[in-house]
Amino acid sequence: MALVLWSGVRIGGDTSLYLDGASSLLNGQPLIGRQPSYLGYIAVVAGLQAAGGGLVSIVIIQLAAATVAAIAVYRIAVELGGRVAGALAVLLFAVDVETNRWHAFVLGDSLFLSFLVITAWLVHRATAAPARFDRHAVAVLSLIATALIRPEGWFVVPAAAGYWILQPRLSMRRRVAFVGAALLGCIAISTLVTPRLGGNLEAVGPGEMLRRGQTIWDYDGWRVAMPDDPVWSTAHGSAAAVGYAVRHPISTASLMIARLAVHAAHVRPFYSTAHNVMIAAWLLPLYALGAIGWWAARHHRVAWWCAGVIATQALVVALTHAEWDGRYLAHVMPLLYPSAASGLGVVLLRAAPDVHARLITP
Repeated sequence: MALVLWSGVRIGGDTSLYLDGASSLLNGQPLIGRQPSYLGYIAVVAGLQAAGGGLVSIVIIQLAAATVAAIAVYRIAVELGGRVAGALAVLLFAVDVETNRWHAFVLGDSLFLSFLVITAWLVHRATAAPARFDRHAVAVLSLIATALIRPEGWFVVPAAAGYWILQPRLSMRRRVAFVGAALLGCIAISTLVTPRLGGNLEAVGPGEMLRRGQTIWDYDGWRVAMPDDPVWSTAHGSAAAVGYAVRHPISTASLMIARLAVHAAHVRPFYSTAHNVMIAAWLLPLYALGAIGWWAARHHRVAWWCAGVIATQALVVALTHAEWDGRYLAHVMPLLYPSAASGLGVVLLRAAPDVHARLITP
């Protein structure tokens, strides 16, 4: 909230996409181009505009969602490392300026990062004994909402289905039911969702970025040299890109790894030196603590599940590009805080056991 009060409501390059889409919905006109891929966020903006709210109301809703997300971060961290870890995870969430700055923007990223961690918690909570239909229903609704806010959310849907199917306590009857539901969901996504993403895929152009070896969106630096291919045909779109990847698997894999490295590093050559130093000073210890915490809590299913959700978003980056402003990393940072907080507890236990004991004593 303090960050928003200091910076005011911000707009970005895609703000007009959402505002124009909201105007189309309110006027009974169809969404065009990339707009169908962000139907959920556009619907939220349209609803607030219909209620007479301005841009500030959008930011207020985003801050409210972030507050709920902080609760989800706390609950995940408590499972991994106890209540102290929960409090530390929320603190990390609160002080991460690089992530929280998106709450002030009229963009889908704030709502998406909040819903991503909320959905992760709801999907995991649905596996708790005893099995309850209402928990699964709420988790499914949250999954759909997350996917409608930003198209990357659809990658979480099959991951959630797999997480539920692989539960050790699941009976064979329920396992078969989940497999059937997952297959029906894949058919529904292919039939109803994929056509709506065509405008976004055309605008992003992942195939052309593959051929150019581009790692960062709208930036020609840090490109990876890719082999020339006379067979390439832009007329076949995704099919041509898949064919190129099959013919040049090593180069394609190298590009995907480079994109992931740029994504995780978050530093950019066009950022100021101070900005890059601040990013490194924040992320390096956070990654180290996250790795320590995850390893210590690897026997918890939720640790694997959070890692799986992060992996789905990393897959999007590997297949397309890293964002020039690092917003894709912000999407998954709340899922890293619980492991990092748990890792901090492990480090504190080894370095100062007396202090750790006083912290965990009620």
